Amino acid sequence: MSLFPTARELMEPWMIANFVLSIVLSLVIVYQTFRGYRRHGSRPMLFLALGVVLITIVPTVVSLVAAQYVSAVVFGSTIAPLSQSIRVVGLTSIVYSLYVRR
Repeated sequence: MSLFPTARELMEPWMIANFVLSIVLSLVIVYQTFRGYRRHGSRPMLFLALGVVLITIVPTVVSLVAAQYVSAVVFGSTIAPLSQSIRVVGLTSIVYSLYVRR
């Protein structure tokens, strides 16, 4: 046992705070874009909200849950590509929101 904390022990609170902050900010953005959709019936806003959810929240939650229940081999061969695919669908949704007409 050391008198001084390790770098990992020092970084853990920052990593948790960063994770929580990124989820909260993502939810604020999604909420505002969904409000814009509901208020104006704007389909681009709906696809923008969907894209933000698919880029930020879903892959993070999938990875976090999977890291607790699957092995590193399964995570690397299945979950990581799945998370990346979800992000690509999210980016596609955002690009679609930029070019779709009401």
